[in-house]
Amino acid sequence: MLNKKPLVGYYGYWVVLTYLSIISAVFGIYFAFSGSVKYAIFCLMISGLCDTFDGRVASLKKRNMRELTYGMQIDAMADLVSFGVLPAAIAYATAKADGTFGIVSALVASVYVLAALIRLSYFNAVEAEMHQKKDKRTYFEGIPTTSVTLLIPLVYSICNIFAIRFLSVYNVVLVITAIFFVLKIKIPKPSPRNQIILCVIGLPLIIYVLFTGVR
Repeated sequence: MLNKKPLVGYYGYWVVLTYLSIISAVFGIYFAFSGSVKYAIFCLMISGLCDTFDGRVASLKKRNMRELTYGMQIDAMADLVSFGVLPAAIAYATAKADGTFGIVSALVASVYVLAALIRLSYFNAVEAEMHQKKDKRTYFEGIPTTSVTLLIPLVYSICNIFAIRFLSVYNVVLVITAIFFVLKIKIPKPSPRNQIILCVIGLPLIIYVLFTGVR
């Protein structure tokens, strides 16, 4: 049966965190283009926090096939913006502030976004196939795109603490991360307990990034 509601899409509690994730990412892109790298990275971490729990919240609702498909699609699209486009925007902002933006940074950002797109599309294809077979995922193939929500702030903080040029390190990190997005290695899916542990680990990074005096 077609959706009879006046608006397309779904607006229940089970998609709120996904919507908040992409809103945070858009704010992050704005901050990046405004030259505020630390606030862009802060928004990246907020998007990661939303993404950590959106699946748990969505599982509380009994969804029909269309709602399940919608949730899967909207999650991948939000992840592409949050963990694909936003890190690329941070690369642009960092390079521009450094006065060295050029073909290298643009190429690195392009490769990174493409790898994120491929990884998320492949994940969706496999997820749909597993759902039809009623299988449950126990591992990821390639590192999840959400891994950048801890990796990028960690690199940023280390560079600030030890006065290392962030741009040169960041470009290398994006390239290596892009490779691991598409590298067919098995990464165990974190349990709810491990997800909470990762959030606890990320809390000091959020505080440091937000309150450090660095631009």
